[in-house]
Amino acid sequence: MGTRNHSDVPIVFWSLLALLIHMLNCLGANGFSIKLIPRYSIDSSLFPQNLSLLEKNYRIAELSKARALHFKSMNFANLINSTKQGIQTLQPKIQYALSNLYAVQMYIGTVPYSAVLLMDSGSDDTWLQAEGCTNCFPLRGGNFQYHDSRTYRAVSSDHPLCNPRICERGLCFYVSSYISGSFSRGIVSAENFTFTGNGGFVSFLNVVFGAGFDNQNIVFGRTMGPNNVIAGVFGLGAGRRSFLRQLASDTNLRFSYCLPSSSSLVETYTYLRFGNDATISGDVTRRVQTTPMMPGIARYYVNVTGISMDGILLPIDPAVFVLQDDGNGGFAVDSGSGATFLVWNAYIVVKNEIIRYFWRYGWPPLEESQLPYDLCYGVVPTTQALTTLTIHFIQANLVLDSKGVFQVIDNNMFCMVILPINELGPSLLGAFQQVDYRFLFDVRASTMSFVPETCLNN
Repeated sequence: MGTRNHSDVPIVFWSLLALLIHMLNCLGANGFSIKLIPRYSIDSSLFPQNLSLLEKNYRIAELSKARALHFKSMNFANLINSTKQGIQTLQPKIQYALSNLYAVQMYIGTVPYSAVLLMDSGSDDTWLQAEGCTNCFPLRGGNFQYHDSRTYRAVSSDHPLCNPRICERGLCFYVSSYISGSFSRGIVSAENFTFTGNGGFVSFLNVVFGAGFDNQNIVFGRTMGPNNVIAGVFGLGAGRRSFLRQLASDTNLRFSYCLPSSSSLVETYTYLRFGNDATISGDVTRRVQTTPMMPGIARYYVNVTGISMDGILLPIDPAVFVLQDDGNGGFAVDSGSGATFLVWNAYIVVKNEIIRYFWRYGWPPLEESQLPYDLCYGVVPTTQALTTLTIHFIQANLVLDSKGVFQVIDNNMFCMVILPINELGPSLLGAFQQVDYRFLFDVRASTMSFVPETCLNN
């Protein structure tokens, strides 16, 4: 995975690919799906095969914490236009600049370049490292050879998607900033993108993206060695330059996914579905529930009114989940983080209730400080001994069974996979708490729907 030298690929393959692309372009997609791959299935530099279950959980927890910090920095940068210095004062030094948990694969250009990009629902821009970069990160198989593609072009400064207008020599530039001073800077460009999904190939012409020529301190894992396969970021926000909105005639401004459990012993993947492929249905035992999203925001915020444990509403003030005018607070749905994050005044209530619950079994929490999660127990639990949580949205309730609240992280240890974040927030619903639910985000209707579903390879 990740090699990009196509000289040994038969010419007939690319001829057939071009024919398929042409057919799909003529017909119009109006709905398509992209394979969605968890990092631990594809990123051997961060998740080598000999990694223990405990170490895997350490790394996922580290990714989650870095993702939460990045989401916080985006709040300040995008919602209230804080200065860069003001953002940096919030951040401790961490090991990851980009820590999203899921990736997508695509082919870019006339001479197809295979790119693995991190899916980011909190970002609008798609970018990847380009050949000729002055500051580069290691990338197995090499960078995007834009000069070899007959369909590549740089976007001019008067292009409608040159917004914000960062212009030099008549060209449009982008800057994507991350925590710890990391950033990718380059030329806003247009190129053909081809995806492989469960229906074959689908291609789109003149997709606007960033060709990254200055990628400073970009880190996807603990070390950025030659086995890194991540080439950049796939922006799935709802802003003007996002993939979702650029291709609105095919995406219908809606997408869905169904995330499988990370504890599966087999290689897992699922599909990111757009437009007519993004459907959701239930039955008499699995009711589809829908809640409004916060309108006018390029990310996926919802209204949370409370949290219950085993059917009993916990004493949490709903105001802690409200998105404030200054950009603080709020509750966002984000598959880029593994764990869920709750602001402290909500988290401490949940934690204390869990501790009280397990005392009935004589289980004290572990007091070790070097654990991946904040609340862990040195036992192997039975399903009957574990409790459930319910997150209450407006007009909908997301029930988290024991697998959505706890995970076995070692032979004799399980932890609550929920973590605290300070009172500025935002709270985040992470991927672990979305497992075995289909989620559908409809930006045009400004709604989020979900229903229980078996998600393995779905």
